Amino acid sequence: MSQPPPEALVRSLVDGPSRLSGLEFHPRVGSTNAVALEAARRGVAEIHAVAADVQTAGRGRMGRAWQAPAGTSLLVSLVLRPRVDGPALATLPLLIGSVLAEVVAAHLREGRDEPDVALKWPNDLLVGGRKAAGILVERHPEAVIAGIGCNVDWRGLERPADLGQATSLAEEAGRTIDRWKLLAGLVGVLDRRYGEWQGDPAAALAGYRSRCATIGEGVRVERPGVAPLVGRATGIADDGRLLVATAAGELAVDAGDVVHVRPEDG
Repeated sequence: MSQPPPEALVRSLVDGPSRLSGLEFHPRVGSTNAVALEAARRGVAEIHAVAADVQTAGRGRMGRAWQAPAGTSLLVSLVLRPRVDGPALATLPLLIGSVLAEVVAAHLREGRDEPDVALKWPNDLLVGGRKAAGILVERHPEAVIAGIGCNVDWRGLERPADLGQATSLAEEAGRTIDRWKLLAGLVGVLDRRYGEWQGDPAAALAGYRSRCATIGEGVRVERPGVAPLVGRATGIADDGRLLVATAAGELAVDAGDVVHVRPEDG
């Protein structure tokens, strides 16, 4: 299960019509985001991809660890150098989430009804209501690094306690999912959507909004150093912020850990 991406696939992605400039694979790294940043500092062109079989120091949002056994997940970071202004750049994580959701839905759709693929603001991919992937986008002077960790096949494996109710694509599909075909689909869709986003960042959010499971839900937003914000999510602003209706009025949240809550949960 731990094989690297096929050489023919790598050549087709790098030499093909997409703007992917390079793809490097590492059997084991600390963090694909860290390796991608090193590549950016070497001056690689966008879009450069760093994939790994195992991460020993992978990171999610809010400082969480992201770990996965060998051969089970798609772990990839992308070197991007977007040509958009500062406020629009805040919507990039939502674009990446929308791209990933589109690709995952296409893979799960084979031979079955429309799959339940959704996005939890700002960066979690849900399949059947359970987390299947996360995204971490980090800005640096050299580039923006977009990291994706997607649980592809966890069947028959004992999952770490900190994964909670997470799922994997193969579990939801009831069949094997090829993570390298998933990567190829990701490159293809990103190539199109990334260009559209740079031309009109606000308009590119339509795909995200259509899949956002947070909109309309009761939410509790955990934010460092301040009291949780409780209310109902009403939408996504054009700058990517989550709009929350509270007793004090509608507020826009630019960062935080969102929990979907039932009315009785408070």
